[in-house]
Amino acid sequence: MRSLRRATALVRPNLPLLVGGLVLPNALALAAGIVAGVPARTSAIALYAALALLGGRLPGWALALLALPVMVLDLAFAIGRMFFLDPDALLHLIDAGTLATLLATPAYAAGAAATVGLALAYLAVLVRAGPAMRRGSRPVFAAAVAALLVGDGLANGSTAYDFGALASVGQPFESGSLASGFDAFTDQARPPHRVLMVMVESLGVLRDAGQRGILTAPFDDPALRRLYTVTTGTSAFFGATASGEMRELCRTYRSHRQVFTQVFTQVFTGQTSTGDDPTCLPKRFAARGYRTVSVHGYHAGFYGRAQWYPLAGFRKSLFGEALAPRFARACGGPFPGPCDSDVAEVVEAELAAPGPTFVYRLTLNSHVPVPRDEATKRQDCGRPESPFGDREVCTMVEIWQDVFAAVSRIALAHPGTEILLVGDHAPPLWRRTARDAFEPGRVPWIRLAPIPVATAALPLKPLP
Repeated sequence: MRSLRRATALVRPNLPLLVGGLVLPNALALAAGIVAGVPARTSAIALYAALALLGGRLPGWALALLALPVMVLDLAFAIGRMFFLDPDALLHLIDAGTLATLLATPAYAAGAAATVGLALAYLAVLVRAGPAMRRGSRPVFAAAVAALLVGDGLANGSTAYDFGALASVGQPFESGSLASGFDAFTDQARPPHRVLMVMVESLGVLRDAGQRGILTAPFDDPALRRLYTVTTGTSAFFGATASGEMRELCRTYRSHRQVFTQVFTQVFTGQTSTGDDPTCLPKRFAARGYRTVSVHGYHAGFYGRAQWYPLAGFRKSLFGEALAPRFARACGGPFPGPCDSDVAEVVEAELAAPGPTFVYRLTLNSHVPVPRDEATKRQDCGRPESPFGDREVCTMVEIWQDVFAAVSRIALAHPGTEILLVGDHAPPLWRRTARDAFEPGRVPWIRLAPIPVATAALPLKPLP
């Protein structure tokens, strides 16, 4: 009892300082760290602590005003690292329409409500409790801050978050397109007649070899193996989906804004190229006389694709606005649109059109949080007998397998088609156990290369 009274006597006068400087501003991250996972927030924790030490020295309203930008930066950096987005990319990506779409997702809506509620409570404490916070013991507070910083580093210091676009600076360039040989087709004297690249949303490298084999099972069809050689590998990724597109289509880690803003400037000012501008794969195919087509189920304005896809060389682009009316159903998730398995019909139709064709397809449905019950049931997700213990990982695998099965059908229907599948980035899953099912910093690629003997009789038209 005596020890309890001593502890109470020590804590009670420090409660306002501890609550206002540590508990409230970090409550959401602490809760998320227990049930899920968040990136380390060393700078934010230190800034909140510094603000608390100003309590009673500044008017409450001034303290609250200082706290506002700290909260915004804390949220932006945490979300950005979770989804491999640098703050600048996040700023350009989130607009009112996108925000409304995301908030229609229950998980994101709950997170937003909790964020707003805790932020208001925190600001209210700063406004009213400044004098009480000033009476707190600095040594006790410093010890609590140090403990939280150490705990945050130990619990959340995973390298799985450190793959934003800025992390690519100074790194050697890698891509599935280059490693697989897919990028070299336009340099051949007689390129393949049909070429398909499929970028698969959030397709990461599963650590478990058995699970990887289950995922790629659609490419084990004996009929497919008689016509195609299937090779696989991995490459580094930095940044989110648009960064993955630039990596695979344009051989660069630079963002689409960096590259194509420069192109716009050169066009309108009459400047000549600097020599380091990437010549993107669709543009190189177009120069060889190919139809170049992109297919993506989300709207054209996201990531500014309506503006930079033509500059990258796509002469025809089919986005969600044109695709959605073609199908009776839609798939949900944070970015709703046509179901990936349905859009495969459009891809096949474009490949079947006359003339040499390059089709690029970006899938949609495996964005986090992943909607349940929209993919073909293959893996007993959520049941003890499932080979995937985590239900969300299992659901993602089923969505990816639908995509792989559709690609397999296209390959069989159109022998001789050169095909590359590649991930844009690892899945930005919230829970540590789910995120840790994938290798950090790597994405897989799968190439289906036609076997020359099996496809020798296929008619090929001469190319310019």
